[in-house]
Amino acid sequence: MRLRDTTVVFLCAFLGVVALLVPMPVFGGPYEGIRDGEVEWTCSVPLLSLAPPDVDLDEVREAVADAHVTASTTGRPYIAPQSQHPLCGGLGRTQVVLGLLALAGAMWRGMTWWRTTADSRAEKRFKRLHAGAENPKGGNRIFR
Repeated sequence: MRLRDTTVVFLCAFLGVVALLVPMPVFGGPYEGIRDGEVEWTCSVPLLSLAPPDVDLDEVREAVADAHVTASTTGRPYIAPQSQHPLCGGLGRTQVVLGLLALAGAMWRGMTWWRTTADSRAEKRFKRLHAGAENPKGGNRIFR
């Protein structure tokens, strides 16, 4: 399957922008003494959080214990505390690098496409320019 150059440029640019701007937290499993589903892990936008602050897992464990105690004493359902995942920094930096590589690939492919189609674009302009000279009474001119 051969994709057109413009399609490849669009796909690379789209993937680059998505990688730079969309946080992709895929954390749901247990993490160092915190069971699955006890914490709502979040991450911020990768481009803006290249060096996020460290997450203190002891504080997260305390928040989970407090939420369990609150749920058992009040009889209400368990509400998971939110915290930034400890691996968000590494994931954000990886996403930024992949996004920049995708954007560089889009620029490179776009420049090569622009150079390879320069002759055909110039030929079209030449034909359009001389079409009015060959047919002076044609409808191409605004003022006569």
